[in-house]
Amino acid sequence: MNSRKAIGLMLLWTLLASVTDTDQQRWEQQFLDIPSASETMNTSKIIDAQAHYPGTPGDHAIAQFMRDKLAEFGFDARIEPFYSEVYTPKRLVLQLMTKPTVDFDLREGGVDGDDAASRPDAGIPFNAFSASANVTAPLVYAGRGLDADYTTLAGAHVDVRGKIVLVRYGAEFRGLLARRAADRGATGVLFYNDPIDENRGTGQPYPNGPFRPSGSVQRGSLGYPPVKIPALPISAQVAAQLIGALHGIAAPDTMRGALAVPYVLGMTPAGVHLNVQLTKSVVTLWNTVGVLPGTDASQSVVFGGHRDAWAYGVTDNGSGIAALLEAARGLGFLYQSGWRPHRSIYVVGFDGEEIGEAGSQTFVAQHKFELQRGCVAYVNADEVTTGPTFGGDAAAALAPLVVGATHVVSDPSHPHESVFDYWHRQSPATHLRSPGGGSDFEPFLYQLGIPTLEVGFFGPFGVYHSAYDDLAYATKIADPGFVNHRTEAQLLGVMAIRLAGSPAIPYQLSAFAPAMNAQLTALEAHYAGAPLGAVHQAIARFELAAARFDARDGARDQARAIDAVRTLDAIFYGRRGYAAVAFPDLTSALDSGSKDAVAAAALRVAAQIDRARDDVR
Repeated sequence: MNSRKAIGLMLLWTLLASVTDTDQQRWEQQFLDIPSASETMNTSKIIDAQAHYPGTPGDHAIAQFMRDKLAEFGFDARIEPFYSEVYTPKRLVLQLMTKPTVDFDLREGGVDGDDAASRPDAGIPFNAFSASANVTAPLVYAGRGLDADYTTLAGAHVDVRGKIVLVRYGAEFRGLLARRAADRGATGVLFYNDPIDENRGTGQPYPNGPFRPSGSVQRGSLGYPPVKIPALPISAQVAAQLIGALHGIAAPDTMRGALAVPYVLGMTPAGVHLNVQLTKSVVTLWNTVGVLPGTDASQSVVFGGHRDAWAYGVTDNGSGIAALLEAARGLGFLYQSGWRPHRSIYVVGFDGEEIGEAGSQTFVAQHKFELQRGCVAYVNADEVTTGPTFGGDAAAALAPLVVGATHVVSDPSHPHESVFDYWHRQSPATHLRSPGGGSDFEPFLYQLGIPTLEVGFFGPFGVYHSAYDDLAYATKIADPGFVNHRTEAQLLGVMAIRLAGSPAIPYQLSAFAPAMNAQLTALEAHYAGAPLGAVHQAIARFELAAARFDARDGARDQARAIDAVRTLDAIFYGRRGYAAVAFPDLTSALDSGSKDAVAAAALRVAAQIDRARDDVR
C-alpha cells in the first residue's frame, strides 16, 4: 500500500472514530467534567501507604479498598480469590572473597528527601523465580547479556562456564537474559542498571530528575519456569565495585557502560559468593472485579490493570488503578443519571502481575466462556503516567478508537487543544505500537484473540521496580499535579462509552491491511528472498472485503466482525518477552532457515487471512 493511500485510510479512520450520535456525545461531555486530578492523588496516597507485594497484608488491603470504591460508584463489586505460587526472599548474600572479605549491603541506598528504601516494609530486592543456590565462583562482566556479548567474551578467551556473570538490564526481558546465562554454563547471574542504558546524558537521577539513582535496584520476576541458576539484582554502586575488581583486557565500546570504572573482559581473581535462598509458597491472591451491567449481559468490555507492586508502586501500577477508579467514578455517575451501556463494563484490579500475570491469567481461565462469547475489547492501564509523552499500543481493529477518543479529550498542558493535537506534534506523530508482552493484556490477546489497547503518558521511569516508585516520585517527577492521571481517566471513560454504549462495535477492519503489509515488508527486508507472496495476496483480498464491510452499516454483522478480528489477532500478534513479534508462526519459520517451513507457514497465514475475509465479505 502506498503512503498516500495509508494516509487517506488514517484520515477515514479518524473521521469514523470521531463520529458519535447525539446521545453519546451528550453522555461523553457529561462524563468529561467528572474525573479529578485530586481524586487520583487521593487514591495514590492510599496506594503509597504500605507495600503490596502479592499475597501480603498490604496487597489484601488495597484489594478491599478497590472493591469498596467500585461499590460506592455503583458497580457490582466483589473480590475473586485464587491461589498462586509466590516467591519471597529467605536469605540473600553477596560477597567479594578478597582479604578482607567485602560484604555488600543489598538494600537500596538513600535518596535525599525520600526515605522510601528505609521504610520497614520496603524489603530487600530480589528476582522471583530464581533458583535457590549457594555458589562461589569468579565473576565475569557479560555486558548486556546478549549472544554477541558472549561471542565477544569467547573471542577474548574468557570462559563463562562455571562463573557468575554480571549483566546489564535492558536489552531483553530479564528472564531471557538469565536463561541465556544458564545456557552458556554460568553458575549464577547478577543484574544491574547501567546509566548508559537510560540515556542519562539527557537528565539527572532522582531526586533531581527521572533517572535511576545509583543506589536503587530494579526488582523483577524471571518468569515461569524457574531459572536453573541463582539470580540477584544489585545497585549500580555495588556493580561498580565488582567491575572494578575485574582483571583483563579493555572491553570494546559496544560493551562499555557509564560507571566511573574501567570495563574489562576478564574475571575477578577472588571468588564472588552468591547465596540466594527463596521461599516458594502457594498463597491466596485477590482479583478485584467491578461490573456495570449492560442491557445485553452476554456482551462485555474489560478495563483492567494490576494492583500489586514490588514495593509501593505508586506509578507501577498505582497510576493505572487510580485512573481506572476515577474513570469508574464517572461511569457510575452516568449510570446513576440514567445512562445504560449496551455491553457490561468490567473494571478489574488484577493481583500477581509482577510475578507472571497470575491474576489476569486466572481471570481469563475462570471467565473463559463468557469472554469468548461476548468480550469485544480489553483495555489495559499499566504505568500510564510515567512522563509527558503521549502514546501507546493497540491491536489494529481498535487503533481508530484511540484516535477518536483523543479528539474529544483536552490536552492537560493546553486545555484549548486536544490530546490528538498534542500527540500529532510529537515524533513520530500519532503512532501506536503493536502489542508485545509483559502485562495483563497477554491472556486476552494471545489466548482468546480479544483485541487490546493501552494508552498513556510516558517518559523515563528510573525508579521502576524500586522502593522509590512512591508518592514523592510521582508528584515531583512522573506527573506533577496529577494532570495526566486525570486525562488518562477521561480517555478510559470515553473509550468505555464508545465500546459499550451501543450495539455497534467501533472496530475498523480496514486498519489491519496497512499494519500487516508494513510488518510483512519489514520481514522481507530482514529475511531477503523469503517467499511471502501468498501472504501479500491474501492481505490484498482481505483489504477489499474489509473496506466494503466498514463502509456499510455493519450493526447486523457484529458477530462476523468479532470472528474476523479474533482470527487476525491470533495470526498477526505475538511476543518474545516484552518485544512484539509480527506473524509469530511465520517469523518462527523464517528463523528456522528452512524454505519448506517458510512456504508452509506462509500458506497457513494466507489461509487464515482468507478465513477472516470470508467472515466479512
